[in-house]
Amino acid sequence: MKDIGYLLKNFFTHKDKLAPAEQLPGTMFTPMHFAVAGIFLAAVILCAFWIRKKTKLIKPVFIALWATVSVLEIVKIVWESTTGNTVGLEISGILPLYPCSIFMYAMPFAIWGKGKVKQSACGYVCTLGLLGALVNFFYPMTVLYRYSILSFSAMHSMLYHAIMLFSCLTMLLSGYHRYTRAEKLSDLFLPCIPSLMLSVPANIVNYTLNTDYMFFRG
Repeated sequence: MKDIGYLLKNFFTHKDKLAPAEQLPGTMFTPMHFAVAGIFLAAVILCAFWIRKKTKLIKPVFIALWATVSVLEIVKIVWESTTGNTVGLEISGILPLYPCSIFMYAMPFAIWGKGKVKQSACGYVCTLGLLGALVNFFYPMTVLYRYSILSFSAMHSMLYHAIMLFSCLTMLLSGYHRYTRAEKLSDLFLPCIPSLMLSVPANIVNYTLNTDYMFFRG
């Protein structure tokens, strides 16, 4: 069994070059995983409650967080593509075409959009975005099956989904978005639009390259 010193030394080491998962502390459902997840969750809730009445800060914070997740996504793709045993773009799973990836594409419209466009983007963040954040926040099976929580890949995933959860809570607590703003039946479908839009390129890639983006192919 490896120790924390090993994890810190290999924080940026690709999974191909790490010890087997069963030798790593801090993988799925270990005390270290729960402790780190608890810290992230507490920070998200406290920050959302702190900023909910500071209306002038909300938009700049959203812009900064959106820029952060977008830059880190590029960094993660470059890191994954250049540090493993095989150097190259792993097209089968590394592209940002997953349900939670929609957050990066929806947030600019939630920040700068108007009317139904903004309502649609915020609607995604506060419905499917909220669900995706919670699922991956507590059950990060795509990362912690092979990495420890004390790794770049796991921390990136935790931070990304924590920002999603924070954005949702801030929107709802501050009144930036409300579920009750639906005025007619068609408004209930607005949160689906971002997902439907990303499903087009996702399925083009799926059926062209035999991949499973957005999990459409099970």
